[in-house]
Amino acid sequence: MDAFQRSGGMWKRFNFFDKQAIRKQGDEEGGEEAHGLFPENATCSTSGKNLVTFGCDNGEVCSIGEGWAETKTIFQAHDRATHFVTHLGLRNFLLTVGVDDDGSRGADAKGKVTIKVWDYNRLHPTSGPVCLRTIRPFTSKFFQSSSKNEFLDADVTVVAVHEERAPNMTLALGMSNGMVLVIRGDVVREKVTRLKISAGHENAGGDASNSITGLGYHTEGSSLILFVVTKGRSQGYNLGGAGSTFQPIKLFDEPEGADLDCAVVTADNTFAVGRTEAVFLYGVDGKGPCYVFEGYKHKLLWFKRYLCSLSSRPSSDRKVLTVYDLKNKMITFNEDVDEVAHIVYEWDQLHVLLRDQRQSFVLKEKQMSTKLELLFRKNLYNVALQLAQYDSDKSLVADIYRKYGDHLYNKQDYDNAMQQYVLTIGEVEPSYVIRKFLDAQRIPSLASYLESLHHHEMANADHTTLLLNCYTKLKDVTKLDAFIHVDNGITPEEYVRRFDIDTAIKVCRSSGYYNHALYVAEHAGETSWYLRILLEDCQRYEDALHYLSNLSSVRAVEALKKYGKMLVTSRPEETTALLMRLCTPSSDGDAAMPPAKPADFIHLFAQQPRALMVFFEYVLNSGPEPLSENILYSTLLELYLTNKLTDSVDPMAPNRAVWQMSPVGGGPGPRQEKDSELSAEYSDRLDKAFALLKNGWPTGGEPKYDAENALVVCHLHAFKKGIVFLYERMNMYRDVLKVYMDDNDCPGLIQAVMRLGDESYGGDSRLWIDVLEFFGKYDGDCSTEVKEVLAHIESRNLLPAIVVLQILSQNTHLTLSVVKDYMSRVLKDESAIIEEDQRAIQKYRREATSMQKELKDLRTQARVFQNSKCSACSAPLELPAVHFLCMHSYHSRCLGENERECPICTPQNYTILDMRRSQRASIAEPDKFFTQLQHSGDGFAVVAEYFGRGLMNL
Repeated sequence: MDAFQRSGGMWKRFNFFDKQAIRKQGDEEGGEEAHGLFPENATCSTSGKNLVTFGCDNGEVCSIGEGWAETKTIFQAHDRATHFVTHLGLRNFLLTVGVDDDGSRGADAKGKVTIKVWDYNRLHPTSGPVCLRTIRPFTSKFFQSSSKNEFLDADVTVVAVHEERAPNMTLALGMSNGMVLVIRGDVVREKVTRLKISAGHENAGGDASNSITGLGYHTEGSSLILFVVTKGRSQGYNLGGAGSTFQPIKLFDEPEGADLDCAVVTADNTFAVGRTEAVFLYGVDGKGPCYVFEGYKHKLLWFKRYLCSLSSRPSSDRKVLTVYDLKNKMITFNEDVDEVAHIVYEWDQLHVLLRDQRQSFVLKEKQMSTKLELLFRKNLYNVALQLAQYDSDKSLVADIYRKYGDHLYNKQDYDNAMQQYVLTIGEVEPSYVIRKFLDAQRIPSLASYLESLHHHEMANADHTTLLLNCYTKLKDVTKLDAFIHVDNGITPEEYVRRFDIDTAIKVCRSSGYYNHALYVAEHAGETSWYLRILLEDCQRYEDALHYLSNLSSVRAVEALKKYGKMLVTSRPEETTALLMRLCTPSSDGDAAMPPAKPADFIHLFAQQPRALMVFFEYVLNSGPEPLSENILYSTLLELYLTNKLTDSVDPMAPNRAVWQMSPVGGGPGPRQEKDSELSAEYSDRLDKAFALLKNGWPTGGEPKYDAENALVVCHLHAFKKGIVFLYERMNMYRDVLKVYMDDNDCPGLIQAVMRLGDESYGGDSRLWIDVLEFFGKYDGDCSTEVKEVLAHIESRNLLPAIVVLQILSQNTHLTLSVVKDYMSRVLKDESAIIEEDQRAIQKYRREATSMQKELKDLRTQARVFQNSKCSACSAPLELPAVHFLCMHSYHSRCLGENERECPICTPQNYTILDMRRSQRASIAEPDKFFTQLQHSGDGFAVVAEYFGRGLMNL
């Protein structure tokens, strides 16, 4: 026994079972309620499918229902005796092994062993179940005569059945001569294979120690292991897989055996063999642990997780029934008993049937809560845990760990208490544990619990905060590193599941662990946090720029919108260069990724206008086609037109200039500039401003900026050149002239009106009138300009001379000599016109007098028609004839149906009538008259024309 692992030591004793006398349902207390529970001649028993079944020495089988209430059935299974019964739970069949008549007569007739399969799905109360198959295991068909005699001369001592996938099973019959017959296959249809195993010791001969006393099965993968026990040995055989035709392979052979009924298969597929000195366990590899139970073993039974042993006390014939929990090393029931007939487990109870049936009793396991209470009273928390783990109830196990932890905590064993609390994670609210250790100021223990919470991914933001605060209070940088650092290759998605990222960063920042906060932000992919720490806490501007350069364009743009101002303030040149790259088509080499919008970054340059100017200049000139973002042009124009862009010094970067805008006329910045340098620089920016306006609005095209906004900017900064350009592009010619008029810029005004008043190039000649009116009110000598204006007015006949004289008469600085030549030419031309008009008047008067005389003759005198030819066909005029007052005569046939109108004079008359209708229609269109009057240089001529046409008299 030295080769075995002994499981000695002190066994704990508890009473985990309630003992109750077996009483038939319906029987009154005090009567013979237990008498007749089972047949007195029963030789074997089994249980299953809510039944307890007995086999009797007369061949009968008796099945009893739940609570021993009634006998379900009694039927004759065999002719002589029923030695073994086994209930097949998978198919609800009953398998019996007994002795039937073999046809021989006389007292020496032994009968023959038969195996029968009964269908309990078809159970009749009187006739019993249907017999599906009868198998004669020892037939000459399968055995030679010699081997057959070996089985016929021996008795069946043990039967073991292993149910496989339907319809197959394995049936083993142990013989008194040490032989084992294994039948595998479909027993119901008798499609089976028989195997013979010689388990008796080869040199033992016919010794009784060869008798098979125990059989059991163990599954190992797809193989089936058969345990065989004799009185002197314990052996194991590999029967192979289902349907295998191979011969059994012996796995082990140990020199310890057992008596009949003292070997049983446990719940974990081991084989327990009971001897006087101990109980030995066997596995596939042979010897396992042994448990020392003194006393001779009469019977072993395994139910649930317990081993039930019926044994004799040392130096006493008194039998004792003991229930062992081998795993937890506990004796859960122990009591002396009288002679036991059967022990069966059914209906979740262990039934101990005594020869004196009135003394039979049942063991019912106590509730788990009751058993735990017994253990808690004795502070046996480890035993309680082992007991609860068998039921696999997580909440129950966690509650035991909690109570165990509370017990250790009250004893101030904080470290061991925390070990128990850690095991409650997922079942017990973490605040229950955290509050205890906060009150006790046990920061290291609390940290270990919080670490476990994070390991199980059950920590929230508050837990992360508390854990990091524990590390920082303990100044345990090693654990802090271990908590936030990970192996290379982990993705940000995997990293963020470890703990609350925002909380970890905030705690590390507040505690001054900036590098740790940076590590968390970087590995979690938190760009915003990473830049915020670099800039606000560490002032590592170069590192921030390098980090941004390695980000994708989209993430870099979003980050710069938030934190770019600090970078522009501290590192304007480098930050501007980065923005230039992001806002141009070649920003990251990805043609499918559009560049960022420069307008999104204007707020970064609130105090660095010169950097903003450089940035926008680069963006506008970076592509083949300038961008058409209005804000770029308007902002750049504003920067160009600002009078002074002074430099200030950033205290964080002593050697770097930061550009700052000053309003027009503002004082110099911290660094004084010479006026000449400022003037030259400002003049250069004004040239750029004009080029910006001109390039942004090509001739004949549409502006790429908001023209009205640009005009306002030019006005605010008094940029005359830009104002004039914009007015011209917007066709606001009078406003162009007004710019020069407001500045009293006479030469510029003349140049502008010569350019804008030329109608051949799309100008407006009436602008000369505005210029004349300006000089009429001009306070100064402008003789030369007036003469030039008069020449253009005269050549275009824009104004009557009298109006010109009225306008110029307002200027007291002008003399008559200025208009002398102009008036002489005008008067000469007017005289010629008057003479021409007088000749026309005389002509029209003569024609009118002639027409009036002709009308009078037509009214007062007869008209003599002397035409001899037809005016239409020139043939001699014949009657009937038609004569018209216009002195045309026609044949009646030449006129046709139109006898009232002269064919020759009608078209001319219709033309005159149309003219009259048109004149009448003009009366209903007064807007047309006023439009002509407004756009005409000589309004008097327009009115005179309307009077001459008689339109004013209608």
